[in-house]
Order: sequence, then C-alpha cells, then structure tokens
Amino acid sequence: MTNRVGSAALEATIASFIVWLARQRAPLPGRSHSPNTIERFLRWQQLQRDLGGDHTEDSYCAHLRRHGASDTEVATTRATIDQFRRYLLSAS
Repeated sequence: MTNRVGSAALEATIASFIVWLARQRAPLPGRSHSPNTIERFLRWQQLQRDLGGDHTEDSYCAHLRRHGASDTEVATTRATIDQFRRYLLSAS
C-alpha cells in the first residue's frame, strides 16, 4: 500500500512539474526528457534513503558517472534538478 501511495504522489508531482515546464515555455525536448530525469532521480533518492545512504544530488551525479554518464549528461541532469527545485519553490 505504501508503494502505491508513494507512486501516486510521485506521479502527481511529475504531472504538476510537466504543466509548470509548459508554462515556463521550456523547449519541447527539455520538457519531454525532464520528467523522466526527475523521476529516475527521485526514485534513486528514495532507495538511497531507505538504505541509509547518501541521497544528495552530488551523490546521484557521481552514481551517474560511475555508470558511464558523460560530463554533458551530468550537466544536463544537474540543470534539470535545478529546474525541479525552482518548480518546488514556486509550488510552495
């Protein structure tokens, strides 16, 4: 039950983020990739919390690098997380 509630909350957050991106007039390629990037980050972050691990943005980017992400991919991920952070601030 908790996973379903967590998934529903995550899906609602991602849906709201997509609407926010559209209102910001973000370019379509970014709008289509950003939600997937944020969902992967948030799921990874929750797993790290559950395991008692470091769940920071820096740790996630290091994880991406260890799994073959390029500097450009990591920079894009950081920019997307920053966009999500701005969305969260505007939504509060």
